Amino acid sequence: FFVSYRARVLYLPSTESNKVESQTIAMTTSSSADATLCPYTLKPISSIDKSELAVINPEESECGHKCSLPHLISYIHDASAGSTHSCPVCLQSKVTVVCDGNAADRVLRGEPHGENDAQERVVCLRYGPIHYYLSLQSTSSRITATSCALSRIGVVLGVDIKHGMKIIHNGKIIYPDKTNNDVSEKILSISSLDIAKKRKKPSLVVIGIRKRQLYSQGSKSNAAAGVQGVIFAIVGMLTPRALWSNMSWGIGWTINTTKSLLGALYLFAKSMLYPPQHRDE
Repeated sequence: FFVSYRARVLYLPSTESNKVESQTIAMTTSSSADATLCPYTLKPISSIDKSELAVINPEESECGHKCSLPHLISYIHDASAGSTHSCPVCLQSKVTVVCDGNAADRVLRGEPHGENDAQERVVCLRYGPIHYYLSLQSTSSRITATSCALSRIGVVLGVDIKHGMKIIHNGKIIYPDKTNNDVSEKILSISSLDIAKKRKKPSLVVIGIRKRQLYSQGSKSNAAAGVQGVIFAIVGMLTPRALWSNMSWGIGWTINTTKSLLGALYLFAKSMLYPPQHRDE
């Protein structure tokens, strides 16, 4: 009896420690699983295409988290102007640099190109307060790779590259070009130099209104125009000429209505005092 009791006493602490250890492992596994999910789509990070994947502040050891690139850009730029945004994963680091999944590693190494110079080139730019590093789609043609630089910027940022978008370098507008030259190669050359020298800020600045904001402003302007039209109509009715015209019409209507009413009362009273006589046949 004593031996079995002693065995039970020795066995219980071991069981409690195993439970604590298993709970710790479960919590660690759960937290690591949560970190591999996109906070917007709740899909695994591994299932998101690298061109659609955002790496936030890759040079910060405390951040470097990943999420959906389109959702992150909407989160940053479709909110109120001047507001700061924290990393949607850790909610601590301020979002300052955003790379796509293909560009993040090369930016950290200071390599603007992939193994093949005609492939996997990176465009770096500033849009608002955020620095963006975007890779171009792999292609076997250098011409195709350079020509898609502008379209890549427009698609990611949601800006119409043909209407309203401008690219500035050292205070000069390089896009749109007055001579209608393709500036994609120039954009890539400037970006390559910025990445190779690991400059803190990209030299290219993109200016343009996102399409979603443009539609929102259009609806607001239509509503403002409707309110403005109502105000103008009210003000027009309060002019001296309009007031005199309305007053004259009101006086005339009142006089005619009164005359008709008095005439009707006169006929009624006359019929009561002098009823019509019926002739006997």
